[in-house]
Amino acid sequence: MLRNVYLITFIYLFGLTTGLSAFSTNPTSFPKDTIKCDSLSIPFANILNTLILQSKWQESYQLIDQWKETCDATEINSRAAILVALSSGVKQEEAIKSYFQSDFHFVYKYRMQYSEDDLYQYYFQEYRTYFNYIPLRHPLDSTLCNIAKKIFSRTDLSNDEKLACKLFSGDFKSFEKESKKKKYINSYVRNFHNADKRYLASQKMGFQLFSGIYNSMDEGQYIGANPSLGIGLNSPIAAQWMFEFQIRCRIMQGDKKYNFVALGDNYLVDSKLGINLNINVMYQYSDIKNIFLYPKFGLGYEAIFTGVKIYNPIDEVTNSYDINTLHSNIGILILTPCFRKNYIGLEASYHYCPYRWSKGLKSKFNNNAFSLELIYRF
Repeated sequence: MLRNVYLITFIYLFGLTTGLSAFSTNPTSFPKDTIKCDSLSIPFANILNTLILQSKWQESYQLIDQWKETCDATEINSRAAILVALSSGVKQEEAIKSYFQSDFHFVYKYRMQYSEDDLYQYYFQEYRTYFNYIPLRHPLDSTLCNIAKKIFSRTDLSNDEKLACKLFSGDFKSFEKESKKKKYINSYVRNFHNADKRYLASQKMGFQLFSGIYNSMDEGQYIGANPSLGIGLNSPIAAQWMFEFQIRCRIMQGDKKYNFVALGDNYLVDSKLGINLNINVMYQYSDIKNIFLYPKFGLGYEAIFTGVKIYNPIDEVTNSYDINTLHSNIGILILTPCFRKNYIGLEASYHYCPYRWSKGLKSKFNNNAFSLELIYRF
């Protein structure tokens, strides 16, 4: 114990007498005096690990204070401070909030993930400042994980303290499972974690499923009102402008037979399926209380399958003859968040397809249609 006190005192005095510049008080910034912090962080971590293993909480907390004075607040010394304080019975709700607000949980996540990689030493050398100059797989990490597991079983913890301990135990799957429990619905840690997941998801491409009604304004009911199903690929929702590729299938059960000509022969056709492939452009017009409004416009390809197939004996192939034309649409999409990182919404659109451009179609189709569809983006 006396040797530890001497070493701690030496580290502290050395930090005061180096004459180098002071550090930023912003916990999210890296220390300005990287040379001093680089040289002293490992000794701090080694001594702190020994003190925690001996359950010397007061000495541990004093050492953490000196560490923060030397290197500012970092992920690992902030995590250690929370667990040491909880071990000695001191409530840590505010410290836990500060830890998450400083984005230290991202540093911790990558620290644990890279520690499991065979190239962990390479990752540490590449990102030693990001990892607070403490090598990956340092004994202090294991000690803190074990302490967190022990504290989690206590009954006097708040919901935020319970979730923080579950996170600090190093099992991210267990943390995800625990945080989904109903009792944590008002937890700061859970809500902050969910907001992070939504933010990260908003920076990535998204997929969508949609279904609804596609109704042609056709007086002869050649197309009529039909159920629609589709899938889509979207650009990141975080951007003001969003691009979308959609494939929509229409099950044509409300239509009537129509006249179609192929190679001079007339056919009375009853189509069963229509599709359109569209590229849409959307603009985020407003974001009010988690309701996103997107005016959109798109152009693409329209096809209605006739079922007319004719064998060509010269080429020895069977050719299909279908209705093909341009598909254009303009509409409004409304989205709102659901679950942790997905969105649900409603889209109303007007569609215009110039069917007269299709050579074989002899019946008069109405070019106008409307659709109302439920959207699920994930």
